[in-house]
Amino acid sequence: MTFGALPKHTLYGFEPASDRRGLIASLAEKAEAMTPAKVRQLRRALFEEDALNRAEAEALFALHRAQKGRAGVEWTRFFVETLADHLVCRGKPEKILDHDSARWLIAEADRDLSPAIYALLAHVLAEADSVPAWFVEAVRERGEADPVRAALACA
Repeated sequence: MTFGALPKHTLYGFEPASDRRGLIASLAEKAEAMTPAKVRQLRRALFEEDALNRAEAEALFALHRAQKGRAGVEWTRFFVETLADHLVCRGKPEKILDHDSARWLIAEADRDLSPAIYALLAHVLAEADSVPAWFVEAVRERGEADPVRAALACA
């Protein structure tokens, strides 16, 4: 058995060291609220190895949808920062949101637009030095959607 294949003990039990997507998916299936302790553990699991990949990013969106509005500030901050880092800072070239990533992000946002997902869209705009021209308008339109407007009115 190689060192990379050794199981590791996490807050969620033993997981294969290379199965970060499986860990995220299992959390989504359980549909438990992401407490600050769970967010810290997930952050450690995701950032102790390689950068986030697309499958893991998709799993984070599924986990976010499973929260059904129960997620706290810690989860929202982690969700926004992790995915913005994946899309903008880990992209090649860095700080540029390409057309494919922008299309993927908008498609994921449209599956279940929430204030946290709108925060992600806005954060990507703020962090990226360059985005497709259509992306700015797409983010603006989603900012006018009912769930986002209602959340902003309460803030």
